[in-house]
Amino acid sequence: MLSPEVWSWLAASLSIVGLWLSGHNPRVGWAYGIGIQTVWVAYGLDTGQTGMLALSVAFVALYSRNLFRWRGTRFVRAAAARETSGSRS
Repeated sequence: MLSPEVWSWLAASLSIVGLWLSGHNPRVGWAYGIGIQTVWVAYGLDTGQTGMLALSVAFVALYSRNLFRWRGTRFVRAAAARETSGSRS
């Protein structure tokens, strides 16, 4: 398996990508965040850090809740929203 240092860098990097995705498309970011928890679970199991397993369960619950609560919402980029609201004036 990978060394703990490699695991942590890999998982952290993939998580940062998820945060970036969430800023551009929340649904995609949240779904990606759910998927990336497999890396954190593998890290927790490989390194014996059970806290990481609990954290992954919490993240999956929160990402799932966000996906459910925001279903049907159309996300619009801030610049596009300003242009649309400005054209109504």
